[in-house]
Amino acid sequence: MNESTAIALCRDRDPRGFEFLVKQYRREAYYHAVGFLGNSSEAEDACQESFARAYASMPGLKSLVAFYPWFYQILRNGCLNRIRARRRHEAVTDVEDAKNDPQLVVEGDDNKRDVWSALEQLKPEFREILILKHIHESSYADISKLLDIPRGTVMSRLYHARRAFQHVYVKAKYQGEPQ
Repeated sequence: MNESTAIALCRDRDPRGFEFLVKQYRREAYYHAVGFLGNSSEAEDACQESFARAYASMPGLKSLVAFYPWFYQILRNGCLNRIRARRRHEAVTDVEDAKNDPQLVVEGDDNKRDVWSALEQLKPEFREILILKHIHESSYADISKLLDIPRGTVMSRLYHARRAFQHVYVKAKYQGEPQ
């Protein structure tokens, strides 16, 4: 089965098509969700909810050429909603889950922990673009397609995200050291 066939089956509410798409993209979706949320359990929940929403929406779509760019928007919005809800209900964002998640941090790797901690402090759109470019190693064209923004906007957002990351990372790394 290929993606086009799977999409056609999904339009007819045939679960075999969606099963193919989930198997094809669940790993990529999970890592994107972990990048947003910093917590593997919450990322799994976000993926499951997003796949369910996608499956429910597919029969109503007039045309769909590629599944993942469309699905990514559903996943992204779900993750951003979770982040907003988390901030509404918590006075301080808890980054300990991201720091201690064994799937994200190799035991004893302080630099990796510092990077994830700095990423967690960035605006979601900055964190997203840095993860897409530097962790998932996506090209500018792929990021442009996933986020549905022009290539120039990708480059600009990446520039500003790198600067914001550098500011947060350096500040945290050298905070408290004598000057």
